[in-house]
Amino acid sequence: MHRQMHYFIAVVEANSFFEAGEICHISQSAISQQIRALEEELQVQLLERHGRKFTITPAGRYFYEQAKKQVQALDSTVREVRRIASGEYQRLRVGVLHGFSSRIIQKTVQRFTASHPHVRLSLTTGTHEALFHPVNEGSLDMVINDQWRALSDQYINEELMEQPLFALLRQDDPLAAAGRGAVEDMQDRLCILVTSPEQRESEAAHWRDVMGLQCSFLFAENVEEARMNAAAGIGFYPCDADMPADGGTVRVPLVRGAAALTRKIFAFWPESSDSSLQWEFAEALRQNIK
Repeated sequence: MHRQMHYFIAVVEANSFFEAGEICHISQSAISQQIRALEEELQVQLLERHGRKFTITPAGRYFYEQAKKQVQALDSTVREVRRIASGEYQRLRVGVLHGFSSRIIQKTVQRFTASHPHVRLSLTTGTHEALFHPVNEGSLDMVINDQWRALSDQYINEELMEQPLFALLRQDDPLAAAGRGAVEDMQDRLCILVTSPEQRESEAAHWRDVMGLQCSFLFAENVEEARMNAAAGIGFYPCDADMPADGGTVRVPLVRGAAALTRKIFAFWPESSDSSLQWEFAEALRQNIK
């Protein structure tokens, strides 16, 4: 059935038996016969034929969606088995947005490395811009990043979560007692951003123009420096719910108007890459986000 599932996926995506046959390197009549054999085995009509054309049935649509996932998973397993047997190692280089949940990343790494012992996994952190260019140039295989730009069809764009944002600040700050931080009321505060000197301007512009923080900015080289500045009461550090609040700090939700301030987190990687490992890492992330 695995090969028939491949044929069915090709027919649906090409919307043509002839073109699917070309893709699969078999004749149009042979691929048509394989789809009929698949329907007979399932005892379900997947396609409604109309002469040389067809439409997909609701059952066919569901089967297509599930078959695509299973075929990708099985194909990835087969490639992994062959690589292990040959002693070949793969690598997966992942970039992670500064401040993204260390809890989720740690659990994902544990899950992924346990199931892929022959993959050399490496992780690096950075700002949005610092991660975008390496994955665009090929020195990273995928990135876990927030969305700054319109989604491009040159990339796989897997949305992982819409993440509420918090302000990490000193525990005796008035906002701690208020239990929330309205971005409209924070013009006189310092917002602490983790970024390199080269990216300061773009990071500040994003938080000011897109996220609505009309305040001044203080730049830190790493998350620990940002946390120390927050603990000292110098400013607040925008973070997620998993950022530890210790050393005299607390987290309060950031809001804009009546709504929580959020950012969308995606897994991105080039459409042109061999993406089986990226899909599996993204799925491991999704499981730990739940």
